[in-house]
Amino acid sequence: MFSRFSEEAQKALILAKKEMNNLRHPYVGSEHLFLSILSMKDLEITKVLASYNITYEVFKSELIRIVGVGKNANQWFLYTPLLKRVIETAILNSKEKGEVEVSVNELLLAILEEGEGVAIRLLIGLNIDVDEIYNSISKDSKVSNKAIHKKLLVEDFAVNLNKKVVGNEVDPVIGRDDEIKSLIEILCRRGKNNPLLIGEAGVGKTAIVEELARRIVEGNVPKPLKGKTILSLPMANLVAGTKYRGEFEERVSKILKELEENDDIIVFIDEVHTIVGAGGAEGAIDASNIIKPALARGKIQLIGATTTYEYHNFIEKDKALNRRFQIIMIEEPTKDKTKEILKKLKPLYEAYHFVSISDDIIDLIVELSSTYIYEYYQPDKSIDILDEVCTKASLLESKNDTELLKINTKLQEVISNKKKAIIKQDFDLASTYKEKEKELLTKKNELELNLMTKRKAKKITKEMVADVIYLKTKIPVYEINKSSRKIINDLDKNLKKAVLGQDEIITDLCNRVKKVRLGFQEKPHIESFLFCGRTGVGKTLLVKEFAKLLYGESNFIRLDMSEYKEAHTVSKIIGSPPGYVGFDNHLTILDTIRMHPHSVVLLDEIEKASSEVMKLFLQVLDEGVLTDSRGRKVRFDNVFLFMTTNLGYSNDSIGFTDSKNNVDIEEFLGVEFVNRIGKIYYFNDISSDVIHKIVEKRLNVLIEGFKKKDLKIKISPTIVDKVIEESNYEKFGARRVDKVIDEVVTPIIVDAWYNGKKEITV
Repeated sequence: MFSRFSEEAQKALILAKKEMNNLRHPYVGSEHLFLSILSMKDLEITKVLASYNITYEVFKSELIRIVGVGKNANQWFLYTPLLKRVIETAILNSKEKGEVEVSVNELLLAILEEGEGVAIRLLIGLNIDVDEIYNSISKDSKVSNKAIHKKLLVEDFAVNLNKKVVGNEVDPVIGRDDEIKSLIEILCRRGKNNPLLIGEAGVGKTAIVEELARRIVEGNVPKPLKGKTILSLPMANLVAGTKYRGEFEERVSKILKELEENDDIIVFIDEVHTIVGAGGAEGAIDASNIIKPALARGKIQLIGATTTYEYHNFIEKDKALNRRFQIIMIEEPTKDKTKEILKKLKPLYEAYHFVSISDDIIDLIVELSSTYIYEYYQPDKSIDILDEVCTKASLLESKNDTELLKINTKLQEVISNKKKAIIKQDFDLASTYKEKEKELLTKKNELELNLMTKRKAKKITKEMVADVIYLKTKIPVYEINKSSRKIINDLDKNLKKAVLGQDEIITDLCNRVKKVRLGFQEKPHIESFLFCGRTGVGKTLLVKEFAKLLYGESNFIRLDMSEYKEAHTVSKIIGSPPGYVGFDNHLTILDTIRMHPHSVVLLDEIEKASSEVMKLFLQVLDEGVLTDSRGRKVRFDNVFLFMTTNLGYSNDSIGFTDSKNNVDIEEFLGVEFVNRIGKIYYFNDISSDVIHKIVEKRLNVLIEGFKKKDLKIKISPTIVDKVIEESNYEKFGARRVDKVIDEVVTPIIVDAWYNGKKEITV
């Protein structure tokens, strides 16, 4: 509705809300609008009113004397019915006069034309002749005959942020006073007054510009910015529809000419890096080269916003374009600042979704989003979680909602049956259905009325937040979810069932995991483990089972380090350097970790990796972060990094000796690397008792599989001993057990099944 109002009229409506808030009145009325018009002392209309001794100070004093000042400020700005009529009258009068926009004069005339309301009563109380003022203003050519505003071409492609502010379409901005101050200072400079906001996606670059628009509308800016209009200009809109060569250049040139002629307009281009190459078809000039001369002359003012990556790749390379901008870095807010932002936004989401949000829930959302979501930035990711949790809560069906749904279903069924009875001319049956329809409609209306009158705001719970985090990341929130706590609690027991003979290692590992999951760390850091032992003792199996139980198989990343023997294989991890094949479209290991920040990474047989690859993981162990070939940082704070090795084992030795272990491991991996590993575990060799349990476990799996095919199997101790003997567990551990079973046991069972036997002893 407010898009048809002039800038002054929009400002008057905004200031009316401000006056209402300052006086702590419950509604915005005609008196507040009249007072806001009087506060705009640069207008011709206020000078006319001043000639009748009607000034801002006089009118406000009378308003306070008659109406008084309230006790509590109302956070909602609701118009009185009379003020709504005033606005409607102003719009109609403006249309009748053929004016493009509704002016302040029309608003004032509409107040006087209404003939009633607080504003009129106050004027009468001041002994003012309302009719005389009305006639004076309506006849005064300087005031009433407002020049028709010529619509600019740029307005067809841009979004007026000032009008968005007037229409309450902009959320408040908290904690960015320093950045907004820098923005205002640059805009007020004589030269090089084009700010460039640089920051990661979601930190609030666009919101800062919208807040500047709010301050301009409210008049809370220095004199050089008063009366300015901010237009947000998407480059996609400019390019759209320019099919033929020269059309785009012509359109941009016309817009630049308009902006030079109208110095009260500030252009905001989000994703400003898109001007580089925009519209630049074969032989054509792109947008950046058309805009650069205008920026150099200082004839237009431009605010740009982009990310660090796009700035370095597009704008910084163009030295002529880069030096036209003054950079403002927009950093990600801290947790405390993010909590403050969300607490200020909380009433908006409570009103929109009709829910109740406690401050504890806000704190929890910020903490969990920081811990579990790494791809996005604050405050955007916390606001997303808050909105999604509120949506989830508002859509939960209550008992009455379910009952209403059942009544609606029955009602539709009765109406359908009634129509069928009428078609068959069975009017007695139709009459019966008609009575049922009335009963159901009565019940439905009563229930709907009950829902409206007794509806309570749904309370947001910790479990709802945990569910939303899980849906986004597929990671259970152990701090809250009881079923997730059980996973951690049962981890020790389940791992010991899966991996036999390594109970001490499993117990120690699980104790460390419990501590980490509950957040008992001074600061987030990668948890790293080195598993040492001969082949077949369960090193890789333990990591696989650990990942499956803790995060699920999709969050297990295994790297066979025998594939990373050469120095150039670092490109598989961080990506190819610029200019090399695969730079743009190759999916790297870091991309996988970025998509699964809570994961288990296994570096199998770490000693086979090249020194270049080892240096990469040394950085991971040291800093917990890696930077890929595109400059993107990937954090390993929530990654469990496991490494396995056979170092220290030789065929002529049984087991490990600590001194030999340390020498071999430090020699191959380096002292610097080994010292950064969180914990080194030395796996036990497979004993006779353990190999018996492993063989029996594998055979039981086989027995259960054939039981489903109606074949009963009995395994003799002789077969168990034979499998153990041929598996050579002292040399190969349990690695050859499955292979021996497939060669010795499985063929006998398969033949028995094909021969139609129901029972067999092997």
